[in-house]
Amino acid sequence: MTPISTEFLAAGELGLPPFASFAHRVPGFRVPASLDEIEPREDRWLPEERVELATALERGLAPTQPHVAVLDSVRQLALPDTCCVVTGQQPGLLGGPLYSLYKALHAIRLARSLSVAWERPVVPLFWNHADDHDVAEVHHAWVLNENLDLQRLGLAGLSSGRQPVSRIVLREDKQRMGAVRESLRQLFGREPHGEAAIELFLPRDGETFATAFTRVLSELLGPLGLVVLEPDWIREPMSRALARIVTAPLARELAAGERALAEIGAKPAIESATAALVYRVDERGRNALRLGGDGFRYDDEEGSRTPEELAAEIVQRPLEWSPGALLRPLVQDTVLPVVAYVGGWGELNYLAQLGPLRAALDLPRTAAVPRWSCTLVEPETADAAGQLGLPLAHAITTRGQGLADAPEEPPPPVIEELREIARRADRELSSRKGALGEIDKGLAANLPRTGDQIRSLVEKICERAERVHANRSGRGRRLVRRVTNSLTPRGELQERVLGPLPFLARHGTDWISQLLEPMTPIAHGHMIARFGDAPQETQG
Repeated sequence: MTPISTEFLAAGELGLPPFASFAHRVPGFRVPASLDEIEPREDRWLPEERVELATALERGLAPTQPHVAVLDSVRQLALPDTCCVVTGQQPGLLGGPLYSLYKALHAIRLARSLSVAWERPVVPLFWNHADDHDVAEVHHAWVLNENLDLQRLGLAGLSSGRQPVSRIVLREDKQRMGAVRESLRQLFGREPHGEAAIELFLPRDGETFATAFTRVLSELLGPLGLVVLEPDWIREPMSRALARIVTAPLARELAAGERALAEIGAKPAIESATAALVYRVDERGRNALRLGGDGFRYDDEEGSRTPEELAAEIVQRPLEWSPGALLRPLVQDTVLPVVAYVGGWGELNYLAQLGPLRAALDLPRTAAVPRWSCTLVEPETADAAGQLGLPLAHAITTRGQGLADAPEEPPPPVIEELREIARRADRELSSRKGALGEIDKGLAANLPRTGDQIRSLVEKICERAERVHANRSGRGRRLVRRVTNSLTPRGELQERVLGPLPFLARHGTDWISQLLEPMTPIAHGHMIARFGDAPQETQG
């Protein structure tokens, strides 16, 4: 087992989005500062509703052959008073960016802590955003190649159409998965756990992005009790929830939420007047409905439909309808016994504008918990940073600024100085030829050759010095590439660009559960997790 050691950056050291400074002042919105500020949810669920949910989850997860801990979590949801901590993300190739994993781990950590504090079951649940249709965002992944450069791996034959990622079936030949597999084997096949990692993360013939993502998360975190949910499994309860939501006074209550943000100097993340609030899926893909006309209208549509008419359509054809990003949290809080949502500040921003609508629907105020963020540091990266004299915390907080792969440095001045000394010696010797000839013409004839020999010998020394310098400066640039592309690839935090596959290929899976212990239920900063037994740096 590869041990993990951790250190922490204080909250705010990485810089927080403007909304973070306003979040605690938003009416009807809760960002808990401690576990005690999260309140248990009143159980309003009928026994048959809980059984319906648990049955749907167990049926949907069956193809993954879920771990017994997952089945325990699912069956607990059928019991009265069981709550859940929810997080979620759209599927991504090869497991998506690392922050999806951290979201899930944080949900597990928070659910365990609440379960102990309340002495009642609290289940961690990951909402697989399989309804999303931005294929261009999820059909590729970034890895570091042998030159320590970022390399983009993607599936072929995928357009950026409007089909939900849950309905895009991936084929071995059409998506050229063999080419991706071969690239991964060249990069990671010789690692201790390389073949197992490739087999786990690469989609399989006949899977969708959504089912591949569910399988990966379930295998990695199923032993920790994480339940992964795909919306297709619970379409009927979702349609009932969505039908109720669209008949609420959406325009008025959403506008009230935006005004509440404006009064404290914050901006809404999504403008409700133009947002896609509901989607209908047909053979062309997802079609957005927005506020307009008598209630809702499609883009470029002359007519419209009333909220009641839309609600009737949703209930009649549940498989065709899904909420947009702004209404999805309300659907989640209706179909699941949610007490807390774990997400990034961007997600929490659009949750914050839902307070008045949440109150109009008589939904509880779900606690909004900023997720943990983390940077994984492998021994080679820590060693490279040490050779550059660069504290890891500084490399991360500055996003690698000032460490860009600079052009080759010019040779040190001493090399040209030596050449000039040799040239001057040659000139000086030649200038003495006449005087020496008065003593011995044979000796004088040797002076030019001696000057040439001096210049030749010095030039050899200079050329060797240039090679040594080139090797050292090239190695320095390689150290810089290792640090920047490992810790802050593309100028962003590691967790937003790199995925978990390379780390599992080299270190196995034990490090994932090791992150749970130092991860407190309420996040207080950024975690730096180092592989190996190397001592932590002393920060100046």
